[in-house]
Amino acid sequence: MSQPLLALTSGELKRLAACLRSQSSLPGDAALRQHQIGGDRAELRQQLLAWLDQWQARGGSNGSLDLALSLLLEQRQRQDSGQAELVWSGPHGGAGDITRDQAVVIREMVERCEQRLLITTFNIYRGGFIAELFERIQQRLESNPSLEARMVINIPRPKGSTVVADQLREAFMQRTWRPLWDSKRPRPVGYFDPRSLELGRDRSTVFHVKCCVADAELLVTSANLSESAQFDNCELGIHFPHVNHSAGNSRAYAVWQHFDRLIHRQPPALAPVEEPLSPLAPLGHAVR
Repeated sequence: MSQPLLALTSGELKRLAACLRSQSSLPGDAALRQHQIGGDRAELRQQLLAWLDQWQARGGSNGSLDLALSLLLEQRQRQDSGQAELVWSGPHGGAGDITRDQAVVIREMVERCEQRLLITTFNIYRGGFIAELFERIQQRLESNPSLEARMVINIPRPKGSTVVADQLREAFMQRTWRPLWDSKRPRPVGYFDPRSLELGRDRSTVFHVKCCVADAELLVTSANLSESAQFDNCELGIHFPHVNHSAGNSRAYAVWQHFDRLIHRQPPALAPVEEPLSPLAPLGHAVR
């Protein structure tokens, strides 16, 4: 990564600026950790430290870097002024002046959300960026008890499996869902589409939507919640920022309401006897 500053969220850039103002020398690894810059992304912190060394070697000072960070934050604010923006994953995803890194946008959306958060994905793997993202989600739930957080995930039926749906759901909950989170802290409510587990379907059905709603912001993307999707694969999304009276507001609301209707739709007339599966059946229970 040639420009590690661009991989930092706006919150991290602000904390880096505050760190620069509080000391005469450029920050080291301990200072970055103390100010929560880079999280558990050791590789990014090392790249940032190397970049800071180059900045200093070329005569850059704390004050000049503080000014540069202010300009970068101002540019991001202008980008969020209501225009939809392209967000990429993978190396050399797009022209830097018109695109932004997808992982950064998702982290920023989570950091800003206060009322509602919806994340949907086809595949999910905890590790690296995803582990840090889930940590931030749980932090937001702790600091904002009224935040309504939901996650919709695909539960696949293994090819050729004849195991009943409830057993597959229970196995997924124990082996995949619960290990994603710190069980002692709040976590989102998980949902899945039970059609993916039905036996005897002529064609298999999967939940394939990848999007994020954070209050009035919306990200629609091709990328799953995995480290490879965010940094290795070539993926493209469109981010609609939150601006008063912007189209992003109505789009985010429409997506939230669509999933809300699926979650609260009445069960069919002939429902399973035990634990009837609604169109989007709750996966486990939220810890509040």
